[in-house]
Amino acid sequence: MRTTRRCPIRRGLGAAAIAALLVTTSVQPVAAQADEPHASSSSAKVSVDFGSRQGELPRPERLNNFGNVTAWPKQRADDVEFLNKQGLHGDVYRVWVSSPNASAADNVFNQCDLKTRTCDFSRLDAYLTEASTVSDSLLINLNPTDFVEGKRPMQDLEPMLRLILQRIKEKYPRVKYVEAFNEPDWQFHGKQRQQGRPADRTTLQPGDLYRFYEPYYEAVHQVNRHLRRADRLQLGGPALMYMDPKWMKPFLDDFAADKDPRKRLDFLSYHAYLAWDDNYQVPTMYNGDLRVVASQRETLRGWLEERRIRRDIPSYVTETGIYPGPAYDDTDPKKDYIRQAAGMATYGYLFANQPDTYMFNWCVRHRVEERKDQLVTRTPYGPAANTFTPYGNMLLMQSRMKDTRVPAVSKDSLEGDNGVYALASKDRTGASLMVWNWQHVNDRSYRAAIDMSRMPSDLRHGPVRRLMYRIDQTTSNYFADPAKAELQMVDKRIIRPGRTHTEIVDLPPNAIYLIVLERV
Repeated sequence: MRTTRRCPIRRGLGAAAIAALLVTTSVQPVAAQADEPHASSSSAKVSVDFGSRQGELPRPERLNNFGNVTAWPKQRADDVEFLNKQGLHGDVYRVWVSSPNASAADNVFNQCDLKTRTCDFSRLDAYLTEASTVSDSLLINLNPTDFVEGKRPMQDLEPMLRLILQRIKEKYPRVKYVEAFNEPDWQFHGKQRQQGRPADRTTLQPGDLYRFYEPYYEAVHQVNRHLRRADRLQLGGPALMYMDPKWMKPFLDDFAADKDPRKRLDFLSYHAYLAWDDNYQVPTMYNGDLRVVASQRETLRGWLEERRIRRDIPSYVTETGIYPGPAYDDTDPKKDYIRQAAGMATYGYLFANQPDTYMFNWCVRHRVEERKDQLVTRTPYGPAANTFTPYGNMLLMQSRMKDTRVPAVSKDSLEGDNGVYALASKDRTGASLMVWNWQHVNDRSYRAAIDMSRMPSDLRHGPVRRLMYRIDQTTSNYFADPAKAELQMVDKRIIRPGRTHTEIVDLPPNAIYLIVLERV
């Protein structure tokens, strides 16, 4: 993956799942959460050391998802042009070529014919071409639903995969990554358990998963034999609904036991929304404490070491969000939009602190769930053109940061996962700092004193342009003022920082600041 640490629509949750999610996430009535003036702000201290380096800054804004081919196709070409102009061209975009939420005619398994060795990608062409225009490489999700459910013979899976990958790579050379499955633990097991089917009678058991993965690596091996090394496909999976040991460990056991020299596992993928109890009746939402993801890489490396699998196989968190499925906090989503922005910034921070871990954003425009949109989609007049949601503006903030990460520490402000976070960077063009107050549904405000020490030498002498941007409930927020939906610069001035520099920012709940320092 060429990054500096270098969008599925939630599978249709059953009625019971939807009810469980809504009960879990509807924290309190909307009226009880009406805006109230904050009597006082708590104090927070942020210390930034620009004299140190922590490697390249992770760039989660460059890892993204499109919804499937049916998700707002008329807007997609303009969206791609807008994202590129805004500096949000991707390193990797994840796309869907066999989504169960699209028609059978849009499924790539129905577009290729083994007898004639031909494929007709006309229904996917605009989608894959536009994705190739907005990203240096593509990750295609290939979910073998019909084969798992026994509707197609298993012996056809490897030759069909080989044909699909040969033809799709020829026509769309930016396809580089292949992800096997999408939430098989839910699609073929959890959903049925929730509906009352006994565990031993579901379509798939945890120990069954790997036999459907083997044809993938066999097909990739055959396709790669005819490609230059730089163009070869990488393969991973199994795109679990969450990093569930009941599913991940048997998959790794079978991979470790596989003696085939052609086997490959270039990345491990899973999603980060929530976890379920063993019977898939009660969800535990990650947004109750996002720190649940903070140690996932350490846990996964332990599982790899136990099985003598190389421990640096990267983790691709190919979907991430604080609102799985139809979940929400307020039935009126206005506050949820800013919660999504701050929550995704916090996810990015927590994953950035874990080696070999890459978080994908979800997603540009969601097919049905507005809280996940990066571009404004649900208006009385239809999708808005060239207009970011607060979440999209947060990604734009990330894109304006500098390239080398430096230490940034927020002191004495966290209660659980809620409080002030900071991420700082520098390069030859200047310095930058993102600071935000993740509160989810809580209402604590902070006045943050930011102490920047050992400023870059280029900024210590002579005038420096200081730019300050903000996202909050009323700023850089289409849903508060459509005329001021773009990322708002709230202050611009010339300063002379010297060796140290101090800023004070007020952070209401879920507010986000970006400070950029550049020599005049």
